Amino acid sequence: MAGVTSSTGISSTLGTYSGITSQDIDKLIEAESVPLLKLTNRKTQITDQQNAWKDVKLRLNTLFTKIENLQKNSTFNTRVITSSNKDKVTMSATDGADIQDYQLTVDKLATASKQVSGDIPGLAGKTIYEKLAKTGNLEITNHDGKVSMIEVTDEDSLKEITNKINATTKESGIKASIVNNRLVVASVETGEKNIQIGGDLAGDLGFSASEATYTKGQNAEFTIDGMKVTRPTNIISDVVENVTITLKAETKEPVTIGMTNDDDKLVVAVKELVDQYNSVMDFIAEKLAVGDPSKKDNKTGALAGDSSLIRLQSSLRMLMTGAPGENGTTSILKSAEIGIDSKDKTSTVKFDETIFREALKKDPEAVKNFFYNKVPQEVESVDKEGNKVITTEKVDIGYTKKLKELMNTYLSDEKGQKSVFTTRTETLSQNLKELDSRIELFTERIDKKRDYYVKTFSRLDQVMMQAESQMAYLQSQMDSFSAK
Repeated sequence: MAGVTSSTGISSTLGTYSGITSQDIDKLIEAESVPLLKLTNRKTQITDQQNAWKDVKLRLNTLFTKIENLQKNSTFNTRVITSSNKDKVTMSATDGADIQDYQLTVDKLATASKQVSGDIPGLAGKTIYEKLAKTGNLEITNHDGKVSMIEVTDEDSLKEITNKINATTKESGIKASIVNNRLVVASVETGEKNIQIGGDLAGDLGFSASEATYTKGQNAEFTIDGMKVTRPTNIISDVVENVTITLKAETKEPVTIGMTNDDDKLVVAVKELVDQYNSVMDFIAEKLAVGDPSKKDNKTGALAGDSSLIRLQSSLRMLMTGAPGENGTTSILKSAEIGIDSKDKTSTVKFDETIFREALKKDPEAVKNFFYNKVPQEVESVDKEGNKVITTEKVDIGYTKKLKELMNTYLSDEKGQKSVFTTRTETLSQNLKELDSRIELFTERIDKKRDYYVKTFSRLDQVMMQAESQMAYLQSQMDSFSAK
């Protein structure tokens, strides 16, 4: 009889004589597979822990970025520039610029020197892309006396000649263009810079003295806070320290340029730090949650009881809400005095923008030093002769310093010292590897056990079948004797 197999591959006709079916063997295997189920569940648990630590790292990296933003001068000193006439004058400034207003009047804009050719012989009736059938050299001398030699062949068009000139622009400082079928050669830089055009092809390209038009460039002339200034360019960065002035048009009335500090940028940076801290702490609390152990179906967080994460939670809370000194700052300000305070004395922190802006308005330098500052500190060392040398170095202090150090212990591997994240992930990976080996060995043992049961009960069926056959034979013999 053909056998129908079960889901485990055991023939369903196995128990024809013994009564032991494939389902019975499956139940036996299931009973012996309880340890395998525990191993599989443990593997799932460790995988969840790995994923949870990856999420912790991702959130800490984001928090690290927010901390670093509050250690940058640009966060505290970005300037906001206003102009009473942006079409005439604009200004930009670095974080080192002094906050000050300026009055500017533009008398002249800087222009570039240029030569425009006259009518070009042989171009009439042709496009700028057709060959001119002219051969020779064009010599262009810039304001530094450097000569660029442009070789022209009889295959070149006016457009190709322009391209050849522009190919030397980087070295020569001269550029070319075509306007109304005339060749225009100009200085790249503005200001009073001379351009001379010669060569045996100058006349054939309209640059003879009688045909060409030469316009010499001029310097920019403007007044800033009553002081006359002349510069060869309209973009001036050497008049006011850390400030770049851009002249766009001549003015009849003075243009007022205002400069203030971008407090909004700093407010956003602090708010982002607080928001990210709260996000990290909420996530940590979720992963450390023990739930309600009294409930039968209680669910715990993936990292419940993880000592490394518990230390991180405690350290972060202390640094964000601690008193001066505890959080690494020697500032006389407390975090609550600039609007950063714990909410209901929990791990969550709130940010009061109104308090922060008031503190910033009262003493912006104190607020900056609260977050980050460098202070001189004496450092003792020994020189080559063995003499003691004391030098002064600047060291970091401030609210963000200790926070950053904490982030580094969890995120960065430095000088042979592994981070907490690296240590935890390596341990979990090793545990997974060991579990996989145990699961593989146990699975092989279960497979062998199943084979053993199949073979054993198959033989039992065969013995019982033979016994039944022998009984039938004996019964037939007995029946034959009885018939006689």
